[in-house]
Amino acid sequence: MFPGDSPGDGQTLAVMKKIFRYLGILVCLSLHAAAWGDTADNGVECSVVMEKTRFDAREAFPDFKLVFTNKGEKTVRLFDDFYPLKDNGPNISIYIYLKLGNGKKMEKAIAWYGAPYLIERRANSIHFITLEPGEKHEVPIQNAYLLLTYLDLLRNDKRYELEVNFWDGFGERGVRRKYVGRADFSLVDQSPWRR
Repeated sequence: MFPGDSPGDGQTLAVMKKIFRYLGILVCLSLHAAAWGDTADNGVECSVVMEKTRFDAREAFPDFKLVFTNKGEKTVRLFDDFYPLKDNGPNISIYIYLKLGNGKKMEKAIAWYGAPYLIERRANSIHFITLEPGEKHEVPIQNAYLLLTYLDLLRNDKRYELEVNFWDGFGERGVRRKYVGRADFSLVDQSPWRR
């Protein structure tokens, strides 16, 4: 209680509501930045940035983007093979893992996507993205909910990890490199009667 307040005064309740409101904002900001990635041996980091990191299990899985950042000191080439066929899905692999209470994830994915095609390459169909040191390249992945095959349901009040893999076999001659990006997200029941 504050000096001059009497028990049951609404002033204490108002102060507590403000404190919890600011704590909620801090939690949301920290969850929004819950993306990380691996840095490949050529200095390029791949990370995943989700449109939303908290959503209801009844909503469609949100869109996201892959962000490739050259953190090395040399110029790097990436094979531009993200959407080789315009009418099909992206040429990436997506996995969703349930996070366990100890911070680890389950070994088997509960949802996945893999490009269902192989392409024979011709010299005139190969294009590259050049990344100078410090430069970024973003690849939007839209309508991800249409791509995923679910082996189990995503459930509210659970935490998950999204993992995206991209294989580059042409960016550097004779080297097949795997880029891995990850992001944490959680499902929260947003029913109006639960608020």
